[in-house]
Amino acid sequence: MRELGPSQIHLWQYAIGDPPDAQHLAHAMTLLSDQEERGCAAFHVDKHRTEYALSHAIVRLVLSEYASVKAQDWRFQADKWGKPEIADAALDAPLYFNLSHTDGLAVCVAGRVRQLGVDVENVNRTVSFLELAKRFFAPIEYECVHDAPPHLRRETFFRIWTLKEAYIKAQGKGLSIPLDSFHFRHLPGSPAQAAIASSDQSDPGPWSFFEFQTALIYRIAVAVRNTGHGEYQVKHHAGAALFNGL
Repeated sequence: MRELGPSQIHLWQYAIGDPPDAQHLAHAMTLLSDQEERGCAAFHVDKHRTEYALSHAIVRLVLSEYASVKAQDWRFQADKWGKPEIADAALDAPLYFNLSHTDGLAVCVAGRVRQLGVDVENVNRTVSFLELAKRFFAPIEYECVHDAPPHLRRETFFRIWTLKEAYIKAQGKGLSIPLDSFHFRHLPGSPAQAAIASSDQSDPGPWSFFEFQTALIYRIAVAVRNTGHGEYQVKHHAGAALFNGL
């Protein structure tokens, strides 16, 4: 099993090919629970069924790297806000995860802290980013996007968007947290300087944020609440390697 210390976050990335790897997809389907199979079947488009199956299988394969549980044996439950978490597993240490996927890429983070979130976006997808920023972002963030040089506006939008999504997912309260109720500052600086300002007095903070870009078109953000175990470190792993045993 892999070591995963209290200040470590492991970020797994899996490229969903077009077409997808047939062996990987076939194996993924054998790992899903009955509920996940129904969720997969509910999609009317093959591409979306494929993304669902592979991303949920990746979660199972990732978790089995840290505990003596077979990938197909993991059971999950939703907390009161609907965030998935491990259910009924006898683990030596707490284990938490979060999943995100976009067109062509699935990412999963694993760590020892409950409030952990990840978001990935394909920055090439068609979006009216100025309109979305004005509608959902805090005013200072909208200004950040609007005032950026034209060739940097899309990048700035997705940077803020992934940070906000990762934070909301880490909090686990979904869209009950309005996107404009908090904002990020120090954005022109390095990713490690991204900081949050929130009007939510229940936010236990402080938080750490990490940003990555992969394959040029994917932007990833990770949010994790600081728990006093020292500075977090993020280690990257290739999800395709989890299928090497086929």
